[in-house]
Amino acid sequence: MSYKKTVETKPKDEPLVEQSVNDESAKEDECCCHDEKCECKNCEKDEKADLAQEYLNMARIIQADFDNYRKRSQESIKQAKVDGKIEAIEVILPCLDVFKKAKQMISDPASKKGIEMVETEIQNSLNTLGVKKIESIGKPFDPKYHFALSTMSDPTKPDGEVLDEYQAGYIYNDKVIKYSQVIVNKLKEEKNE
Repeated sequence: MSYKKTVETKPKDEPLVEQSVNDESAKEDECCCHDEKCECKNCEKDEKADLAQEYLNMARIIQADFDNYRKRSQESIKQAKVDGKIEAIEVILPCLDVFKKAKQMISDPASKKGIEMVETEIQNSLNTLGVKKIESIGKPFDPKYHFALSTMSDPTKPDGEVLDEYQAGYIYNDKVIKYSQVIVNKLKEEKNE
């Protein structure tokens, strides 16, 4: 069986010339052998297409890995900033405990007012960073925020209420940086005999 193939020849002014091609020469372009050593045009095209698809898949994998790396790096940088802030805050917090003790020792009202002004300024700076003081006195004891140093018995207060605060506790972004050290009310249980 034969078919006609149109081939353009020179010069362009002349009409196209049709040539007939045998089925055998057309079969040269088609190969169904799928032999690795085959050098026909169809096998070469398939190999190139497979190789191109393989490279495209590798590029997609590399791009996905890079996107994951970028996201992990951003999260790591954010966490490093938070850790740095917490480290600096932990260094400053003991100063506030010292101010509390200093106010108890100073009897001169002018000096005491100066200490309170400095303490207030440090508190405001910490509040700006997102640090909040844990309210303890008069609140029920909560082991998530409080560390009980000792217990006392006061029948006028409910059982488990914080009576006094030895050292203040602080929270940064819902994370406890320093637990409040407190004294808790513990009512004595009556023994039934």
